[in-house]
Amino acid sequence: RKSSLKLVKNEILEFNARKKPEGFYLTSRHLRSVGRVVQRLHSSTPYCFLHADSESLAFYYTKLIVRKIELLGENLILRFNPLRKEKLIDVLNNEIENFSLDKALEATRPDKKRRIILIENEEELISEDWQDIELLCTGLPGINLGLICNASGINQEILAANKLMKDKRISHAFFNSPTNSELRILSVVARQSSNNAKILKILEQLGLRYNFANGSEITTNLSDEGRFDDFLRSAESDIKTDAKKSWSKRLIPTKKYILL
Repeated sequence: RKSSLKLVKNEILEFNARKKPEGFYLTSRHLRSVGRVVQRLHSSTPYCFLHADSESLAFYYTKLIVRKIELLGENLILRFNPLRKEKLIDVLNNEIENFSLDKALEATRPDKKRRIILIENEEELISEDWQDIELLCTGLPGINLGLICNASGINQEILAANKLMKDKRISHAFFNSPTNSELRILSVVARQSSNNAKILKILEQLGLRYNFANGSEITTNLSDEGRFDDFLRSAESDIKTDAKKSWSKRLIPTKKYILL
């Protein structure tokens, strides 16, 4: 019982740790992936393509990454919308008009304050746009522009055959759907507090639901739904008790100081 209770306590703590100012991370894998994307955008090759098991999941993390960057306050996001009939080459020209050709061809350095072009829907791109993307990523490093592209709609066969996608200067972040066991933990923990209503709404919007019939269990000790809920309640109670004890320990030295 103690090992199972510890397991559930850890799941609750990890769940709460994934609540960030920019949004909620469905899994710890996604949290690490977003961290790597931001690091890459500040590197000497700041070009990131985002992939996911579904377009809704890719769009969710595209928005989350943008919010994280905006909260950091170091980069200006340049939103490129092909539906507005603007051309990517025009965006590039506006950024490089003050650069000499020699400077534009120089290798760029890591920079946390560069401008970043955002393409939220690659399906609307035309062949000319893709040529401009290739120029940005491989031909003009010195203009110091980054790129985030939601590439969830790209066919896997095209992805495998496209030279640009295989270029080592390009970074790819993959956001796979949570496993059924992870969905179970997400849904059960989220239902324990009204503060998590937004998270339940996120799961609903993304079409992510725990399959009770085919779910692989967390452990054999937690195979019973009622037992899992019992462990969850006990774990939450223990966490609150531990937090109070920790707070009281911090208060004791303060009280002694005041008495002196």
